[in-house]
Amino acid sequence: MVYVELIDSKGDVVRSISLPTETGVTWGGLAINANDQPGNYTFRAYTNWMQNFGPQYFFKKQLKIVSLTSPKLIAKAEVNRLLETKNIPKSYIKGNQKFDVQFLPEGGSWIADITQKMAFKAIMANGKGVEITGEVVDSKKNVVLQFRSNQKGMGYFKLTPKLNEEYTVVFKSPVDIKNQTLPKALPKGVSLQVANDFQSDSLSITIHNSLPNQELYLIGQSRGTLCFVSTIKANIPTKTIKVSKEIFPTGMSQIIILDANKQAINERSFFINHNNELKIALSTSQVAYSTRDSIPLHLKVVDRVGRPVIGSFSMAVTDDAQVAKDTLNDGNILTYLLLSSDLRGEIEDPGQYFNQTNEENHNDLEALVMTQGWTSYYNHPLIATPFKAEKDFTISGRVNNVLNKPIAKANITLLGRNKKPLVLQTVANNKGEFVFDNLPAMDSASLVIQALNAKDKKGTLAIELDQFKRPTIELIPQLNNEVQIEKADTIADNLIKVQQLAYVNTNGGQMLREINVVGKKVIKNSRNMNGAGEADLTFTPADLDKTPKKTVYQILTEKLTGFKASPAGKIHAINFYVNGSLTKFLIDGVYLDDLLPPGATGDYDYFTFIKSYLDFYTSEDLAGIEIMYSDKNSNFYQFRYLDPKSPLQYCFIEITTKSGSGPYLQKSANKYLYKPMDYGDLKVFYSPKYTSSTSAIKGNDFRSTLYWAPSLVTDEKGETSTSFFSSDKKGTYTVWLEGSDMLGNFGVKTMKLQIKSN
Repeated sequence: MVYVELIDSKGDVVRSISLPTETGVTWGGLAINANDQPGNYTFRAYTNWMQNFGPQYFFKKQLKIVSLTSPKLIAKAEVNRLLETKNIPKSYIKGNQKFDVQFLPEGGSWIADITQKMAFKAIMANGKGVEITGEVVDSKKNVVLQFRSNQKGMGYFKLTPKLNEEYTVVFKSPVDIKNQTLPKALPKGVSLQVANDFQSDSLSITIHNSLPNQELYLIGQSRGTLCFVSTIKANIPTKTIKVSKEIFPTGMSQIIILDANKQAINERSFFINHNNELKIALSTSQVAYSTRDSIPLHLKVVDRVGRPVIGSFSMAVTDDAQVAKDTLNDGNILTYLLLSSDLRGEIEDPGQYFNQTNEENHNDLEALVMTQGWTSYYNHPLIATPFKAEKDFTISGRVNNVLNKPIAKANITLLGRNKKPLVLQTVANNKGEFVFDNLPAMDSASLVIQALNAKDKKGTLAIELDQFKRPTIELIPQLNNEVQIEKADTIADNLIKVQQLAYVNTNGGQMLREINVVGKKVIKNSRNMNGAGEADLTFTPADLDKTPKKTVYQILTEKLTGFKASPAGKIHAINFYVNGSLTKFLIDGVYLDDLLPPGATGDYDYFTFIKSYLDFYTSEDLAGIEIMYSDKNSNFYQFRYLDPKSPLQYCFIEITTKSGSGPYLQKSANKYLYKPMDYGDLKVFYSPKYTSSTSAIKGNDFRSTLYWAPSLVTDEKGETSTSFFSSDKKGTYTVWLEGSDMLGNFGVKTMKLQIKSN
């Protein structure tokens, strides 16, 4: 199961789906609608198992949604609010420092009197690398060495640190970086150096061990696969071994040192490229095409030795004038699976590490993996793995009684509709645990799970489901150096201009100014005294679906600004208020104050009585909530239920349940309404077909994405074909194709298409 989310700049998930995979392949869609605000968004994808290792390993991509009428700019006030709420490192904020520089010793340890590499990475406030120069001086102000980073702010230098010596980094450029102190060297320990020279066919691995009577183990691994193991006997201060690069696959690998207790104490990542990716050939029948023309594409894929490959490939065709695609430097399936997925943080221009092979590029790659792939095991806790791998869609949980004790052998029934009626049964184990597995794909399903004891009685049973837990969202807004207004870039401006033309018809129409049409939210079967949709604030089922299992009280506390329970002078010791207005509640048109038991006296009894209803109903019971606080919307209620001449300001909250039975229905604790996460918009991507009879149809076709095919499957000859139609816009298209076979081999291919007028 792959979870896919679209997250806005505030860190809120605005769209989420769950996709099942088959033979490692899946695809879906996230629909962007008119209610989505223009701005920066994060696309995030991960599996439940990946949560064990932290969000830094999730797939992430930054997206921008723009308005066709006027690009929304993020004002400085909004930026400052983000700075306050998102806990951005203080060193990023103007007024403290514009740059952040980290120094990371090779292998994770920094041992005195041993020559080691010290890697470093410098970034600006916007997270991008910045070229730096400087020198290292000792406590006596003697210059020990000078250094320079590459253009992306990364590099490394060699240094033999002395014990108890303090080294300071003095930056020469940019001029406003503050000096930094290097970490002090440890008197004893284990250090690891790996020489991954460009021309060499082997790795040279050197281990310095100053720990007495300590046997060590040296392992090489890549993506969980063990490549070699070596034992280093105790009391050997220095050991150098050479290992052929051929034993490692293409991609990221690690050399790791284990102590006598088999605990990792040092690690060094490195990258090897055998240039054995899939070889993809894309061909067309012509060099150039006209507008609204049919463009056929033929695909042939072979492996490194020329054997045909059966695989699945995704193709996108975009208009260069509207979509920014850098075929040399942008990320792709190769850069992600072989490099980015094993590194932390943003990697600038990942494609550059694959599109050319030379010593400079190799050294830049070494600096990248020594910084963003750096690991230290000193005081490093072991990683727990509480999240399970989900190989298929399952529903699991447990059955307890009123004392929270498990009910063994309970009979569990699952009823519902998932496009077709669904009825399944199972029996809980001795711990009250049950599971439904091998379920069909769940899309817009609504299910009821019912539990009965071994005698088929509901008794005092309660069902607790294992719910999916979304990982924390860690977003740092991409700010510019001066933390000023973020402007839409040139490619976004071009996209807006071209798409605006699509609204101008061939008879000379013009683009109108933006008009916002605000519709009223109507709750089905509401008893609202003002009429349908007449409320100051309405929570619809779509709003409530975002708060599963939360009570009405929790929903109001979290979503209704100004709602609270607090003292109010001489009126009540404690009561409910919305922005200071005394608040009354109705459920399906029934005024709760009218149901107050005769024996209930005092403010506390009243508050407890009302809150019991707010705690009883959860979001899955509700059809909606309407809040009336203005004079216009509250007058009818005050006249009907209270003294209309009262000078007090009241707010009324109308709660509508799905059953419509009012505040009398007792929920069955042995039943559980469950709505699985949707699979998203699986519509076929729109691509028009122009024939001799339709090619002359008036109107403008200015698509930015001409074609998307999520899964082109090659046959036993490694071949497949597809086609699409060009639009009305002249210029160039980029064809971007990437995919894999069933053995873990990947490939990428891009090409340009020229579109001329008819």
